[in-house]
Amino acid sequence: MAQCHPLTILPHALIEAGYQSPGYRFLYEAARSALIPAQYGSNGRWTFDLDDLGAIADRLGLDTQSAA
Repeated sequence: MAQCHPLTILPHALIEAGYQSPGYRFLYEAARSALIPAQYGSNGRWTFDLDDLGAIADRLGLDTQSAA
């Protein structure tokens, strides 16, 4: 079952999953440009499926954060 969440939490979700986040504005434009899997709702808001985090990171070429 899809775990849809507002796009506004995508930067934090990426960080929590161990990826470097490019920031909300970049992710918003990637969603609008269909570069990442995201859905535009009838309420005018973008959402993403939490199960797609790996695909989102791959499509954007995001690196995982390495421990310092």
